[in-house]
Amino acid sequence: MSIQLGSELGEDGLTMRAIAARLGVSATALYQHFESKAAILREIRLHGVDTLLSAMAPAMEMGDAESRIREIARRYTEFALGNPWLYKVLFQGEEVDWASLEEDERDLLMAPLRQARTAFEMGVRAGAFRSDVDLDNTALLFWASLHGLASLMINGRISEKHPVFPVPDREEFVSNFIAGLVRAVRAS
Repeated sequence: MSIQLGSELGEDGLTMRAIAARLGVSATALYQHFESKAAILREIRLHGVDTLLSAMAPAMEMGDAESRIREIARRYTEFALGNPWLYKVLFQGEEVDWASLEEDERDLLMAPLRQARTAFEMGVRAGAFRSDVDLDNTALLFWASLHGLASLMINGRISEKHPVFPVPDREEFVSNFIAGLVRAVRAS
């Protein structure tokens, strides 16, 4: 419910009163379950990352390393473009208060990055990716690159209608972007 309401109204419109009204309860009743809007956003983030992981999970079943990384990247980008408000809450809103999180919550929030690292590690072991790849740094660079692409596309800075950066075929553009990321780590 909060995700739908947030998508409709934006984070500023996602108030305790608005959520309570949508649920048909009083704001007082809602406060019995959540102490604040921040607590609701925390739950939305945890749910959002879990949803992102589910979207990316089939990629880990791909047989070859390049296909696996390409599919992770494609699914990540599709998730971002298909869920722009949720993506913004996850990766563009205020920073998560890491110190306030339980260990399992921190693990969940870091899981997409660990998933990418694992995929790169599998590629190095299979000989598909360069043996000198720094796995932690490469996973972070991979995420940062995809995040930049997704953010630019969500905000309309790269689109069919942009006057300077028109992209007539979004899927082809994303595919070419991902191909460049894979070329950077491919074994000779």
